Amino acid sequence: VATQSTGSSGINAEYGYGGRALDMVFGFMEANVDHDPAYREGFNLAEFLGVERKVRITTMASANMILMRLREEFGECEQFTEELAAEMKTQILENAASGRQEEYNSRAGLAILFDQAGGKMTPEMAEVVTKSTKITSFIGELIDEIKGTWDQWDNRDGEPQDNTILFEHFYHGFMAPYFTDYRSETTRKSLAALDMDNDGTIDWFEFKTYLVWAGREYPHVKSADELLDHAFRFGIIPAGLDQNN
Repeated sequence: VATQSTGSSGINAEYGYGGRALDMVFGFMEANVDHDPAYREGFNLAEFLGVERKVRITTMASANMILMRLREEFGECEQFTEELAAEMKTQILENAASGRQEEYNSRAGLAILFDQAGGKMTPEMAEVVTKSTKITSFIGELIDEIKGTWDQWDNRDGEPQDNTILFEHFYHGFMAPYFTDYRSETTRKSLAALDMDNDGTIDWFEFKTYLVWAGREYPHVKSADELLDHAFRFGIIPAGLDQNN
């Protein structure tokens, strides 16, 4: 309609008439489908126009919509359950209530939300976060500065530098300001959240995923310490607290 009447398809992010005007937004629409299968046979404007309809993740999305979007973006996974989707919905509301303005509709945003809500981010998800997240050159410089500290700890186990460090070294190098005891349950869970490939060590790629995310969500940080603080307080620590025993 916008194209025919104005000659323009509208701003891509415009919900009312732009490229996202056909997104699925409200959970009650999906609930109606479950209540009455006849809804599936009704008129589908997106299908009529030959446009793919995306499920949009907002505070109005239902847990089932979140589950649909997870499977749409990352395929089938045994972790993708209605229970975890409900936790993701709760996390969205908690983020909003605390004033954290984060987005969940990119693959990277959805993966981080999944992690924050207690899911175990897969290596594929981590790669998506890193590759799809744009950061400024300044944030890149801060990450390089953190990498310098990482390299110092990488050399402490007597082995050639391989971009992996032991849990204990990671704790002393980066986690100690946030966790008082290396052997505590909370520390163990946060280390497990970072160890995405379950090999008993932290590798730079796993850690960098959170740094890149923090730089994207909080681009106005002033120093490497502040970037680390945001990565831990808003990414790593919440993910660890939500880890299953």
